[in-house]
Amino acid sequence: MALEDVAPVLAKDFVVLKIDQDRMVGGKDLLARYRKQSGGLPWFVFLDGDGKVRITSDDPDRGNIGYPGWAGSEPHFRSMLQAAAKHMTPAEIDALIKSVKAFTTAKLTM
Repeated sequence: MALEDVAPVLAKDFVVLKIDQDRMVGGKDLLARYRKQSGGLPWFVFLDGDGKVRITSDDPDRGNIGYPGWAGSEPHFRSMLQAAAKHMTPAEIDALIKSVKAFTTAKLTM
């Protein structure tokens, strides 16, 4: 998310906030507020400016996609970006997905 080619694109539509449910005061309460089903981590949610859920990483058919670079997670991650983004272009969404795949491949081959 902090990569030079990723951060400016995300900043068009998102304020990224990481919550550690185990180490942050109120982290578990915040998770319980937004997460309606159990599942693995990471889990993430896109909220609108009023704090209402736009979409979560819970794929209706597969459950939580976890890290969006894992096999099979791309369709739901793409739908998440499309549902929440207002200023990103389709080409920028494609580039974000390509970046996640490249990062995942690089990490797996190290």
